[in-house]
Amino acid sequence: MSSNEKTQILSPQRRKLIQLGVLTGVTSAFTWVTATRADARSRQNFKNDIQLFNNIAVLEQKAVNTYKAAAENKLLTTKEFLDVALQFAADHDQHRARVQDVIVKEFKGSLVDTSNVGTFPIPRKVLTGGEAEVIRYALTLEVIASKAYLENIQKKLTTREAINVAATIMPIEASHAAVFRSVLLVLLKQKGLPGDDKLVPYPFLDRQPTPPLPQA
Repeated sequence: MSSNEKTQILSPQRRKLIQLGVLTGVTSAFTWVTATRADARSRQNFKNDIQLFNNIAVLEQKAVNTYKAAAENKLLTTKEFLDVALQFAADHDQHRARVQDVIVKEFKGSLVDTSNVGTFPIPRKVLTGGEAEVIRYALTLEVIASKAYLENIQKKLTTREAINVAATIMPIEASHAAVFRSVLLVLLKQKGLPGDDKLVPYPFLDRQPTPPLPQA
């Protein structure tokens, strides 16, 4: 028997019940999707993301200041190394500007002043140990930055706007670390670094141990 023949022998009451069931199912699905979206929206915490992005802006500015301090104090004497450091400083400056732009334009929040945040702590061995120590120090900071962005994306940020921006910045931080690791291993022949015996030591960023922040 064809589906058309089956439809023809259904009573009007039965057809009405089926139509009502289909309509109810569609309505229920629409209600569920709408409620799910509303629930997702209710979990967004703009105040939380504004605070996190302000913290990020401070750290990005510290990175800029640290690279510039290394350049001004001639800690990198090889022109190619210095050029890379200044390029990375420019990247960090753009990262700071981008997260601040989101705070103001997307979230209508207030900015934390980053004009006098200083540098990250610079150990004495970095100041006196030559270019290899400077690059190893920079590698450490870039790994810390990469892991911080990953944690913010996975666990802390709540809004789509903030997560999207952080997700575009994180791979740049990781690429900075990869460049410095390559300089150490390939150009400077610095072998035996903890966890850095390969150009890309871990297949997943979340497996990369977070090094402690260097102390002055």
